[in-house]
Amino acid sequence: MSHDLDALIVSELEQLDLLISTRRPLLTRCIAGPVTVEELDALSALLHSAYTAMERIMFHAAKKAGLHGVASRTSPMWHTILLNTLTEAHPPVISAELHGQLRDYLGFRHVFRHAYLHELKWGKMRPLVENLEAVVSCFGSEIMEWMQKKA
Repeated sequence: MSHDLDALIVSELEQLDLLISTRRPLLTRCIAGPVTVEELDALSALLHSAYTAMERIMFHAAKKAGLHGVASRTSPMWHTILLNTLTEAHPPVISAELHGQLRDYLGFRHVFRHAYLHELKWGKMRPLVENLEAVVSCFGSEIMEWMQKKA
């Protein structure tokens, strides 16, 4: 089962990289500004999709680490519990610094799922958009490093 989880995590990381690389022109254009309403909508979907992919990877990592209670998704707060537990695991799956960054994306995920698109504001999304590639890269590196330690 561990080998299957390893392959699944690697496959999900590849999909996450593909998501970002195929949207790089959008990211570059929007960071340079100005941002249209349609681009804002696209960026909000991208931020949501990227965090959801990272959360899916964290879910598989929790299973691999034997944290089955965390990986059960039974609590309404399971998103936050999952993120916190992976930072507190021994060895940690993700660093405290990355945890802080991912909390911001988790917060956006909540807003995206519960707000109307026209309520989203570029000023609040901009830092997430600007840092997305770096956060995804750091996330991938930390996950792979953790998997190597667990091998």
